[in-house]
Amino acid sequence: MAVAALVFCGACSPGVSGEPVAELWDPCTIPSDAVAAAGVNAEIVDSGQFDQGNSQWRYCSFRQDWFVLTISSTTTAISEFRGDSRSVNQEDIDIGGRPALSFQQLPGTLDEACHIAYASTAGAIEFAVRNAGDPSTVGDYCAEARRISGALESATPP
Repeated sequence: MAVAALVFCGACSPGVSGEPVAELWDPCTIPSDAVAAAGVNAEIVDSGQFDQGNSQWRYCSFRQDWFVLTISSTTTAISEFRGDSRSVNQEDIDIGGRPALSFQQLPGTLDEACHIAYASTAGAIEFAVRNAGDPSTVGDYCAEARRISGALESATPP
């Protein structure tokens, strides 16, 4: 109920000018059969939307045995990912014919994550693979992020 009220009031807010901002693409709209074909449990464990600084994010998370996959759409530009001091081991790669950026956050810790981000008409798309909480069953986060983002690239906006 509170969310509906916030959305309703936000839509009625006066004094906003300029071009309307396109709604963020919803990663939860990737068909579950495509998620499963990518080797990921297609059950959504978390989803939502948030603002961080001047950026907006919309995300959908899936849990595997040893990792959590979060797919996000964001208004954050790829250049901002590059400029983030928390983004280490940056590497330019290709995902489905698209220039992409691979980077890690918090390597060597229980919170380690590997991210793949590429530009789209909807802003940027990011795939993040992080530890699901059991340090005894970990694999290569970046290999999984690359594999999954490659398998699902065609299900994301151009």
